[in-house]
Amino acid sequence: MRAALRFLTKHWRWMLTVLTLLFVALSVHNLSRALQGEGEIVSLSIDSNPHIDLTPAQITSIRQIGQWEFLSVRMEEIVDTVHRRFLLPDQQLVRIYRGTVRLGIDMARFSDSWLYTRGDTAILRLPPVRRLNKDFIDEAATQTFFESGTWDNQTRSQLYDQARRRMEHRFAASEAFSQAEHNGREQVTSLMRALGFTTVEVTFGDASLPK
Repeated sequence: MRAALRFLTKHWRWMLTVLTLLFVALSVHNLSRALQGEGEIVSLSIDSNPHIDLTPAQITSIRQIGQWEFLSVRMEEIVDTVHRRFLLPDQQLVRIYRGTVRLGIDMARFSDSWLYTRGDTAILRLPPVRRLNKDFIDEAATQTFFESGTWDNQTRSQLYDQARRRMEHRFAASEAFSQAEHNGREQVTSLMRALGFTTVEVTFGDASLPK
């Protein structure tokens, strides 16, 4: 026993070196077996095309946005009328009408198949862009520029209708609807990408979705 203790005390460094070499050899052997398929290698993998599921709550939240405005256009129209009187001074009324036309979509008009998803791709078919506010003239902002004589409510109502028709005509001839669609496409794309989709296709109107 004493001889064994003296041997260990004298040669402990050498034995430690041998044990270390054995440990390294065993580790290399196990790694070699693993690389040859005889061992088990645990690794993490990332799916490059994950499937993204929109929950019913998310879909409901999108539809509950209500009216989604993409563009607002401020308009102004000057309308006048003259009442000519025999042997008396003419009467004239000049009014300035102002209004804001809002363009967008109404979520309540979504079809049942408004959204199609495949992997990280989302395809949306949205209602046509339309005017959201029927009465777009702000009567509180209407000003009388010039007035002479006395005018009844019927005449003032006729001036209001005339201003509205002129605004609608100018508005229909503008590029407001195409600009609103462009803005809407960008806003909807940003929303869907925030939900995890990388490819988003947006159409307005009656375009059909993939089967």
